[in-house]
Amino acid sequence: MRLPRVLLLVACASALVGAAAGCGSGGGTNYSGAKPDAWAATVCGALTDWAQGLQADSRTLSADLQNAKDISTVKAKFVVFLESASRSAGTMISKVKAAGPPAVKNGDELQSDLEGGLSAAKRSFEKAVAKAKALPAKDPQAFSNGVSNLGQDVEKELTATGEAFNKLGSKYNDKNLNEATSKEPSCSTLSGSSS
Repeated sequence: MRLPRVLLLVACASALVGAAAGCGSGGGTNYSGAKPDAWAATVCGALTDWAQGLQADSRTLSADLQNAKDISTVKAKFVVFLESASRSAGTMISKVKAAGPPAVKNGDELQSDLEGGLSAAKRSFEKAVAKAKALPAKDPQAFSNGVSNLGQDVEKELTATGEAFNKLGSKYNDKNLNEATSKEPSCSTLSGSSS
């Protein structure tokens, strides 16, 4: 049994974290907070770990679904996938919060906006868990339609969050932070470029 949009969900989440890697802020003056290099390593590392975990979990889910014999099994595996995505998003957010704001102009605001965007992504997965648990397991067509609708909802929410992240790069454009993220291998991994 196939679950439509599961892989698309992972792709949207990966794009979301990739957009966050390019965030920056003011430049040139001394500001309090984490050094841009340390901030970039921590934040991009957390985002990379999360994206790679989602991709690995998605591959596992896809393989598991190939062997699933009934809707109840598919539903249970799908719920576990979404719960894992939500939990790992929480871990990622904790790591980003631990980094603290970068020592750049408006670093506190950047950090707050970044955490807010990441929290919105986590809430998308939390809502998806609740909806997935409510999916009917006795009617294959209703289940398939429900999964499809759920995938569309999460995709829409993650896309909106990704668009907000893209705006962060323009809103907080800092030479030092941009340089730090361009030199950090885990940021390059997120953006899809090689270091």
